[in-house]
Amino acid sequence: MVQIEKSCYTFSVDIEKTIEYYNTHSLCDCACCRNFYAQVGKALPKLKDFLEDFGVDIAKPDEISSIESDNCIDYLSVDYTVCGKILSSSEYEIDIYDNLFLSIVVSDRFVSPNEQSGPYFTFSVTQIKLPWVLKEPIPTPIKVVKQNKLSKLFSKFLKNKEKE
Repeated sequence: MVQIEKSCYTFSVDIEKTIEYYNTHSLCDCACCRNFYAQVGKALPKLKDFLEDFGVDIAKPDEISSIESDNCIDYLSVDYTVCGKILSSSEYEIDIYDNLFLSIVVSDRFVSPNEQSGPYFTFSVTQIKLPWVLKEPIPTPIKVVKQNKLSKLFSKFLKNKEKE
């Protein structure tokens, strides 16, 4: 175990076990995730260096939440696992400026899917926005239904259920 201090945090990290985890852990194959894997290391070198200090492979996150928009993808949250423990903290997040303003939320909560056993904590990186670089069409954005329309549909559904 190695002790690492970042911002107002102190961590105890098993770097070798974390590297082993990333060498064996499975990845999502959806288009948005593949777009992320293809470019994140070069696009965000400071974040890559930060994560590598812990043994984390930036291109192999546990979970990605994203939204498609105008030839780019907003990666709302990208979650990584680190083998070890949070020894001390005094802030909610660690901030990094790496061509974008990024927030890294540190937590000892479960991230799904997570194939890790033993003590671990997670980094959830928010506010990543990357261009579409794959040589295939960008996925069609999901259309958001207005709240009032959704409420009307739900009300109709409930009325129909009451009649049954």
